[in-house]
Amino acid sequence: MRDPTQAAHVLGKLLRYVGENNILWGTDCIFYGSPQDQIQAFRAFQISREFQERYRYPALTPKIKAKILGLNGARVYGVKPKTVKCHFTPARARRDPDDLPVSPPNLRPTQRTRGETPARPPSRLARLIH
Repeated sequence: MRDPTQAAHVLGKLLRYVGENNILWGTDCIFYGSPQDQIQAFRAFQISREFQERYRYPALTPKIKAKILGLNGARVYGVKPKTVKCHFTPARARRDPDDLPVSPPNLRPTQRTRGETPARPPSRLARLIH
């Protein structure tokens, strides 16, 4: 979000006129790499109280952000999202080390993703492929 003021106007207008249930998150990450930094910026982004009062934009709540980042898309595609949080423990990591995401070490800093990516398919997936 290069210009937070413009971002607040775009999001505010979309929320006000299109509705929170009709906005989907999208990226060009297939061409430009992981969008993790944009996702983190969006999660932290707020529409100011001034803009909410002056332009009657709704607040950008965690519930609305969850809809935009995935729940709305799940509804469109008929996918039921997991409703129970997954718990990952060090004990599980010791039992299943091949399933841990690993960042490839041979990438230039500009190519590295800002999130975790698997260096190779998890062992269960590799067995299915080969």
